[in-house]
Order: sequence, then C-alpha cells, then structure tokens
Amino acid sequence: MTLLRYLLVLFAIYLVSGTGGGAEGQDASARADVALSRNENTLAARWTLSDPAESVSFEGWVEPDERQRLWIPQGDGWFFDGNILVREDSAPFDSFELHLNPSDQIYDRRYVAILRIGERGWTVLTEGLSLEGHRTFIAADFDPEGEVFLVGNQRLSSDETVAAETGGFLYFGPERHVAEDHATMIAGPDIPDWMRAKFAADIDALSQSLTKRFEMPPKAPPVLVMSFREAERMSFKGSALGRFITLHVGGVELDRSDEDFMRRMTALALHEAVHVWIGQLYSSRENAEQSWLHEGAAEYISMRAWMNPEELRADLEDKINKCQLALVRRPLIATRYGSRGRVPYDCGTLVQLIAEAASLKNEGGDILSIWKDVFERAGNERTFDTALFKEAATATAGDGFADRMGVFETAMDAGEWASFLKGLSEIGIFVDLLEPAEEHPDETYLAAAALGALQRDVCQNQISLYQRADHYWTNISAHCGGQLPDDPELRHLNGVDLIDAPGAAYAEMRRACGADEAIVLGQLNGDQLAPISCGEWMSNLPALAVVRALPDLPAL
Repeated sequence: MTLLRYLLVLFAIYLVSGTGGGAEGQDASARADVALSRNENTLAARWTLSDPAESVSFEGWVEPDERQRLWIPQGDGWFFDGNILVREDSAPFDSFELHLNPSDQIYDRRYVAILRIGERGWTVLTEGLSLEGHRTFIAADFDPEGEVFLVGNQRLSSDETVAAETGGFLYFGPERHVAEDHATMIAGPDIPDWMRAKFAADIDALSQSLTKRFEMPPKAPPVLVMSFREAERMSFKGSALGRFITLHVGGVELDRSDEDFMRRMTALALHEAVHVWIGQLYSSRENAEQSWLHEGAAEYISMRAWMNPEELRADLEDKINKCQLALVRRPLIATRYGSRGRVPYDCGTLVQLIAEAASLKNEGGDILSIWKDVFERAGNERTFDTALFKEAATATAGDGFADRMGVFETAMDAGEWASFLKGLSEIGIFVDLLEPAEEHPDETYLAAAALGALQRDVCQNQISLYQRADHYWTNISAHCGGQLPDDPELRHLNGVDLIDAPGAAYAEMRRACGADEAIVLGQLNGDQLAPISCGEWMSNLPALAVVRALPDLPAL
C-alpha cells in the first residue's frame, strides 16, 4: 500500500469511528458468528455479521501488536491495524476471514490467545474473538469421531456455539489430548504422561486444601492447559483466568530428574492454582493498580504449600534481596514501581511473610486464617482490596504488621532498608546483612543492578543495559554527559569481572562508594573509562540480606 493510500485509509477509519458508523455506534443486539476451522499451520476464523458494517473493532483481550502480526486478513483490499478492520475503499461488509497463527510471545504478561495442541488441536481465548458492539458466538469444525469441542468441562456438539463472553478458553481437536478427572487436562503429545499426572495431582491437592481451610469450594474444577515448544530462549509462563490454568514452557528439556526444572514448574503450577481458587470466588478491586497484593498472596501461599523449610528460607531470601533492589528509594504502593516486573511477586511475598510472622507472634492464625478474614470482610460483594487486607492482617497481627506496612509504603533508602530488615527479628525473621568484604552470591542480576545504578546517576535517571555472553553493552551514551562514551562494551568494575563475578562487582561498588572512591569501568577491549564519582543511586545499593531463621510456620 502506498503512503497516500495508507493515510486515506487511516482517515476513513477516523471518520467511521467518529461518526457512529463503527462498532461503538452499533446496536448492542448486533451479532457476530465465528466459524473456526483448521488449515495446515493456522486456525481459520470467519466472522459473519448480522448487519453490514463499515468497520469492526476487537475487544481488548489480545494485544493489537499480536493481532497485527499474527492474524492475517484473507483476500485483497483490507486494512487491519490489530484493533480495527476496515475495507480500503471504506465499503461496508458483512463477513471477513482471518487466519490466526499461534501466539508467539508466551513470556510476556499476556494471555496466550491462540495455541496449537499437538498436530490438530487448538485452544482459543474466547473473548479474544469478540467484536465491540456485537454479541459474539463461536462454532468449531471438528470430527465427532475421535475429536471434541470442549468449553470448560462441557462438551459441545458440532451444531452448538459458545458465547465469547463465557470467558476462558475453548479447545477443539483430538479427544486423546484431553484427560478428565478432578481437574481437566489439555496437552499435546509433547507433554509426557508423568508431567501431566504430577501437575494435575499437585493442583488438585492444593485446591482441596484451600477448599477445606476456607470452607467453600470453587465454582468449578480447574482446567489445565499445558504446552511445550522448542526454542532458543528458555521461558516459563503461567496464567490463570477463571477456572483455567495455562502453563507454557519453551527452550528446556522436560526432564523429571532436573531439580531446577521441577521446582520452576511446581512453583508455576501452584501459583496459578491459588489464583484459580481465589479468582473463581473473589476478585481484586485493584488488580492492575496494586497487583503486589494478589500476586504476592498467590506466590506466598503456593510456596508455603509445597516447599520444605530450607527451600522456603532460600527462596524468601532471594525475594527479599530482589525486592529491596527494586524498591530502594521507591514506595510499594506507587503502581509504576509496585506493580511492574517481578516486584509484585517479590515484594508482595515479603508483605505476606511479615503479616503471617507478626500474626503468629501475636498468637494469631497463619496466612490462610488472615485471608479467610479478608474474604469474610468482603461480604456478598466478594471483592477485596489492599484496605481490606490491611484491616484483616492488623486485626490479628497488631502493630507488628501495621507499623511495618506503613514503613513499606514509604520510599526507603539503603540505610532505612537495613534497619527495616534487621527489625524483622522482633517477629521471628532473623536477617544478617552482608558487608562489602564478605562473599556475595554470584547472581547475574547483581552486576546488572550495579551498572543500572551507575546509569541512573550519570544518564539522566535512565537505564539501557544488555547482557551479552562476555560483556554488558549500553546504548544510552547520548544521555550520559560523556561519562559512558561510544556505547561501551563493559567487562570490569574496578578490576572485578562483571560476568564471572557479578556478586563481587556489586560488593565492590558498595565498598568504593562507602569509601567515597570512584568507579572505573573496564571495556571488553581492555581500555578503561574515566573515573566516575558515586551518585545517589550508586551510594544507595542496599546490603544483601541473608535470612538466618524464620518463625516456626505451621503446615497449611
């Protein structure tokens, strides 16, 4: 399409959407029927509209960039930006067809809308097919002999449809990919039997424990969708939506003897299982704004459910260190800090630990007792938020929780974080802080944290850092006042190897800044940059915590 034609199409979209001729202006009784069928490598989806339209817009369940890249209009003369579909000549239409490629960004925090299961099976996020201003219904073309059309745990016939607003995922394809017990499992032949059995059993056991403790069952048993794909990049992704748990793994060997792999998968499955149990019965009023609450609860409850004491101690230690690095000089309750990246999981877990430890110190109940009180306070509305959680936790844990939560909600510098962590001994969490001269763990994120702090100080509070096999590369030189010239490839910090000894490099920055000494960065080619004075961010790298002991936590 020429630039002029492209601009004319955009103008047409503007006129249609702005004058009531598009989806938003249509009667709510408008209907769209979607027929799904299989091509060799894609899923064909054909929409038929009850009334002609000059444009249609999709609901927001799938990111527009994914639709634009992977959902391909069939036939000539269409313009599709991933949200709005329109004819290039602005003519009205009553049907259209897209060929849907499987979702490819399973590592992002988004639902996997289109997924291939084995050779002929597909799962689809139903609301991802919804059109604005239309009630959307979905049918699937499948062979009744040996194949199924499954919505939740309900099997539909070939002449039945499902409303997209039903939510969750549908599956159609070979029946052999579906196993139905307490939980329904959907997985292709690339998922071994032992893996299916393990995670179905784990999820079922946790669901039963939560049902017993909270004295109410979820509305429906869970549906677990598992997939694996060959990839260069290792990825683990879980998500929960209603009764559905999706687990997607790539770039690893499915080896039951690999302890790290099994730990990751168990943690992922049970984290999502907690979401499914809670999500079917209650909802968070601040899902996006304060996601540290529901993500922290799911993470901590699932950890408590399956980890032994040493595993729990080590994982909590890691989360405490990542939390203080993320929140140094930043408040938890600010959405752009407390609800981004790993912060909701790491810092949210620390909040839950403090609540439970303070409650037990105050002769109150465990973390599930606190959450049972949250749900009771939610009442018939069945909606909770941070205020309800703080009320319930304070009721059982007293000032031991309330005072610490108040501090958590302010921006603490490195010294205040040190005092905060040492003070946890009052509620049975004993933490030592590493001095720069002590041995530090060789975790890659520590070198990145040190270089990130340096960039914040000299590059107008911006970070642009990429880890390579033998160096760190930065492309932010234009903002760094000449202190990081020519996008350097960095290998050493004051002579310490950033790649081979990231913990020691972190400790060296803390030592040098504490002694008011400069930082000298060494490049991959052997050259050194001019000395850089420590600024506020470099001087506020927190001391790493070593968790020596936790309270005697009762089994959930």
